[in-house]
Amino acid sequence: MPTHSKVLLIQTAFLGDAILSTALLEKIRMQSPETEIHLLVRKGNESLFKAYPYPNLSRVWTHDKSKKWASWLELRRDLSQERFDAVYVIQRFFGMGLLSLSIGAKRVIGFDKNPLSLFFTERIKHEWGKGKHEVVRNIALVSSWLGDKIYKPYLMAQPIMLDPVLKKKEYICISPGSVWETKRLPIRKWIEFIRMLPEDQVVVLMGSPGEVDLSNQIASAFEGMKRIVLNETGKHALLASAYIFQESRMSFVNDSGPMHLCSAENVPTVAVFCSTIPDFGFGPLADWNRVIETKQSLTCRPCGDHGKKHCPLQHYACGESIEAQALLGAYEEYLSFGGQKV
Repeated sequence: MPTHSKVLLIQTAFLGDAILSTALLEKIRMQSPETEIHLLVRKGNESLFKAYPYPNLSRVWTHDKSKKWASWLELRRDLSQERFDAVYVIQRFFGMGLLSLSIGAKRVIGFDKNPLSLFFTERIKHEWGKGKHEVVRNIALVSSWLGDKIYKPYLMAQPIMLDPVLKKKEYICISPGSVWETKRLPIRKWIEFIRMLPEDQVVVLMGSPGEVDLSNQIASAFEGMKRIVLNETGKHALLASAYIFQESRMSFVNDSGPMHLCSAENVPTVAVFCSTIPDFGFGPLADWNRVIETKQSLTCRPCGDHGKKHCPLQHYACGESIEAQALLGAYEEYLSFGGQKV
């Protein structure tokens, strides 16, 4: 079994992927606390790790994809000076595979689907679409070093002052957005669901700055009403958003970044899957979670590994056929499980 004093983890994909990579951080810090860890992420995701509370994480590097190869060359120069014992390439694309092989590391470990995996020291079979979670897939990268024990993603949320109407463990969060339109439950379904909730159930709308319009559509449906629907979309940094999720009773999300934030904070989660399916390996990981998806048997679902900007068949049956009643059922189930008001 190899020993490593200094390693680099590479995950330059989207926000959710960066969050899920923290399961590897947790495994290494718990099982090899003397190992110095470096992490390479997409520029913009580094803020996730500002409050990481453990000294193992020595440095977070960033890849600016807007600069493409200029950023790549700069990283190659700087990372070559670090003399890593091992590089673990979570990314399955050519650019990061080439980078991992170009910085003089003693060992390079990555998935067999990387175009350059033939040159890796160790190739790990990447299983997709069989229900194996991404966290389990990623931890397989270090199994020859640290074994197969699974750890969950973890982030240190940044405490903030909550709005006075938000009582801890009583409000619920709804994140209606996603980068991909075919991952979004139609807005009117969220509005219908909120109308079904008890009138005193406070709702907080969450999301990125690019999703403000989606949340505005929901919030405007309840203007002038007694029901409190607080729109916090785009107002907070990632770790502050994590705190809002953490202090909520439960969270309703699409197959998107907020779902993984909730997994990292172990927030009771109801995840809606429209065009994608949980078998891809990106489902919720909170101790209490439920998945909501269409009950129809659709030959067109899933229509791809990721979401799309528009439904290829223009009917969006995978999202349109999901009923708000299913969301309410999950809400009521959690209350009966033990999520009542304090």
